[in-house]
Amino acid sequence: MEPQAFDLLLHLVRHRDHVVSRDELIQQIWGGRIVSESALSTRINAVRTAIGDSGTEQRLIKTLPRKGVRFVGEVREEHLSFEPADATTSETRAALPPPAVAAMNGGEADPHSLLVAVPSGSRRPAAPRLTVAALAIAGALACAVLTWSYLARSAQASKANIETAARLTRVSETVPMTSRENYEAVRELRQWAADLDRHNAIALADLSFALATGVLNHWSSDEVADLHAADLALQDALGIAPSNRHVHGAQCQFLRAMRRFEAAIKVCSELAQNFPDYAYPHKEIGYDRLMMGQPDEALAEFLEADRLAPHSHLRWSWQQGAGLVYLMQARDQEAIDWLSRAAREAPSVGDPTAYLASAYALLGREQEAHEALDRYRKLWPNTTLKTFSPRIGTAAFTSKMERVLQGLRLAGLPD
Repeated sequence: MEPQAFDLLLHLVRHRDHVVSRDELIQQIWGGRIVSESALSTRINAVRTAIGDSGTEQRLIKTLPRKGVRFVGEVREEHLSFEPADATTSETRAALPPPAVAAMNGGEADPHSLLVAVPSGSRRPAAPRLTVAALAIAGALACAVLTWSYLARSAQASKANIETAARLTRVSETVPMTSRENYEAVRELRQWAADLDRHNAIALADLSFALATGVLNHWSSDEVADLHAADLALQDALGIAPSNRHVHGAQCQFLRAMRRFEAAIKVCSELAQNFPDYAYPHKEIGYDRLMMGQPDEALAEFLEADRLAPHSHLRWSWQQGAGLVYLMQARDQEAIDWLSRAAREAPSVGDPTAYLASAYALLGREQEAHEALDRYRKLWPNTTLKTFSPRIGTAAFTSKMERVLQGLRLAGLPD
């Protein structure tokens, strides 16, 4: 376990008699500095993993919504006795071992309990007699040496953290978030980078991107917490680099994840005007228009994004958008053309393949519809017609999705 996770476990065990609030954890483990909800959740999950628990089972660490977390496993304290030694021997100058916290996973011990070993029965060795002046001089020298050493190490650590954060950010940007596994890996890398360098606007914007992507693709296990963490990271990034296009691109996606479509269109339109060769805001405006039930306006934005960046690694996203618009408009062959390309470029995303199955079924191409739906259900095996429809659109969008759902019903997606 990393130190912060270990400290968090120790604090929860020591204060198991009550619910520990998130504010208390941040104050005790991080010294009160600003920590994102995502970082805190990551450490709690690391603790659970280390002691054989999970967020689903919560046998040992229980989350109480809007209150905090509490250690609910059984804890047994054992006091270890140490034989007192002669104060004149060298052994008395060695420090006693600190309290040890170990998970009891074998033998006759309860696997859902922790053993806390605390030394007792020991005594401190007698301190040598020193004059007040000698103590003052020694203290001043020690303070000076420690201060110099601390500042030198802090400067080196700070520089190393900044360089590591930049490397992690670059690595994370090479991994496409086209599957849950990739998303989780990218999220961890970007959280790490943001924790190392809280003044790196790109790292913070990338973290907001990842968190919002998890919400939009239904990969997030706690959408409220992730949106809150994305907002905190985004506000920090905007404060550091208020004119950066990458930061405003993250703002566009965050606003869409928050269902603030009109505000998102305003931000994205200004971004597209300031950076006329930037395809990303057109893609975002397209989805905002689509969610508002404006397919014609959405299609124009998707086609503009494709014109600006025909070789982008994000091309599948506006190809999917254009294909969905064509499907809503009963232009099924055009929908198949665009959705087929999106499915090839992002085979692990799922939605392009589902829309493709709907288009095939509506054209009466049953075999191809069944095959496409089978590929989709390997990625999302528990999906039904009730749970498939995107949950962030307006009523106008939902009404236009009826034709898509009709095709999925024909393809064989259960109610």
